Amino acid sequence: MAHIREIKRRLKSASSIHQITKAMKMVASARLKRAQQRIFGARPYSDRMASVIRRLAANVSSGSHPLLKTRGEGREALLVVAADRGLCGSFNSNVFRRAQAFLKEKPDAVILAVGKKARDFFRRRRMDVRQDWVQVFPEVSSETISQIRDTLVALYTREGVKTVTVIYTEFKNVMSQKVAREILLPLRLSDAKGAGEARAADPPLSGAYLFEPGERIILDALLSQHLFIRVRRVLLESFASEMGAKRNAMESATKNASQMIGRLTLEFNRARQAMITKELAEIVGGAEALK
Repeated sequence: MAHIREIKRRLKSASSIHQITKAMKMVASARLKRAQQRIFGARPYSDRMASVIRRLAANVSSGSHPLLKTRGEGREALLVVAADRGLCGSFNSNVFRRAQAFLKEKPDAVILAVGKKARDFFRRRRMDVRQDWVQVFPEVSSETISQIRDTLVALYTREGVKTVTVIYTEFKNVMSQKVAREILLPLRLSDAKGAGEARAADPPLSGAYLFEPGERIILDALLSQHLFIRVRRVLLESFASEMGAKRNAMESATKNASQMIGRLTLEFNRARQAMITKELAEIVGGAEALK
């Protein structure tokens, strides 16, 4: 009897886990769909901005703006983008593994963290985090993006860091996410990324341009917006990857819970049948003894 009660307890726990993981999978799927829509919706603007930047690269020098200047010496800055929560498989650990490899090469790097898991990861290892942003997802507000951008610009222009590198998870598809490492600063205009190639109707990449009201003013506006878009893309890609990883993890957990429920149900039925058979045998044996 005690064995049957234990099986019933385990069966109830497995059923509860199954319900929770199934619900979490549905939530992750809905959020993933919205995140994909935001990425796809931002691509046309990103395409045109990248096209403008590529054309601008042919007419400005690398030292014409502070964000374009390259340095041979200085500390590195590392921006690590992870999740605020767990239960998303190896999503966070893959990012941290890549960040640790970077910090092993650059132990004096300035660390910036996006996501509660990233902040806590470095704090547990007693590593100084210059600034962190938590509860960024799922909204990814323009205010937060601007704060991150301005912090990166201040590090590069005021403190003179050599480069600003970001480590995040790039979204490929629902089943595939890849940890990526990119240099955010200094900006490389010729390598400006857009979701698509330059259109045939765009003007040629070469030729003289007249800057009004001035080259520096135009560069300030365009480069600031360009960096804003890059930071936004990184955050959206990371969140979509997190939801994809969470969906896959919860789907796997749901399947495992279903299999456990099946095994426990079979074990429970066998135990109950054995108990009934034993009771019948005792009844029959008692009846025989009374004859």
